[in-house]
Amino acid sequence: MRKQQRNLAIVLWVAFLMAIAAEGLFFSLFNPDELAMVSGHEWEAMGAYTVGFFCFWGSFAVCGLLAVRLTQALPRERLRHFVQG
Repeated sequence: MRKQQRNLAIVLWVAFLMAIAAEGLFFSLFNPDELAMVSGHEWEAMGAYTVGFFCFWGSFAVCGLLAVRLTQALPRERLRHFVQG
């Protein structure tokens, strides 16, 4: 497996696990029926859980991918370009 694919798989798996924990914590504090009432929308609790999970998963995945991207080393040619000015 290529390094980029491996990094993507790791980030998505960790984001998935974090989304499970975040959703459990969030919906332990907030009732989806009360959230629907406050927002003025009609939705089922299962729909709120599903949308919440995918929002958490996407957020954690974007953060993880950004962290991987920012910590990757630059190729030597591009690094020389930045050092020489």
